[in-house]
Amino acid sequence: MTNRTVVIRKKSFCWQPKIKRKIQKVSQPSQGVAGFINPVFIVLACAVFSGVFYVYSINQTATKGIAIQQVEKEIAQKKNENDALRIKEAEIKSLYHVEDESKNLNMVSAQNVVYLEESPTVAYSALQTKSKD
Repeated sequence: MTNRTVVIRKKSFCWQPKIKRKIQKVSQPSQGVAGFINPVFIVLACAVFSGVFYVYSINQTATKGIAIQQVEKEIAQKKNENDALRIKEAEIKSLYHVEDESKNLNMVSAQNVVYLEESPTVAYSALQTKSKD
């Protein structure tokens, strides 16, 4: 066996002088808290936000539905007015109306009507009629 010597120091050596350092105690987070924001708060905030958004969207849909109904009523009125105007136009253009207005204006109907025969003015068409005969 070999001989060994053990040396025990009475004083430890340190490079820096002994300075009392401030020690901060780190508190342990309580159970149920995850980070900065509580998850229950996040769920409640999301539920409130979705409820407000739902009410807003329903309100917008209702107001647009009312506007659409008003426009549809207006379109129906315009169609009825258009039909009435077409009927009035047909009455005004009718032969009975023209005859009544001519009597009111003291117009007289024509007694001797003379019809003119149309003769072709181009020589080519005159040659075609002769060749057909």
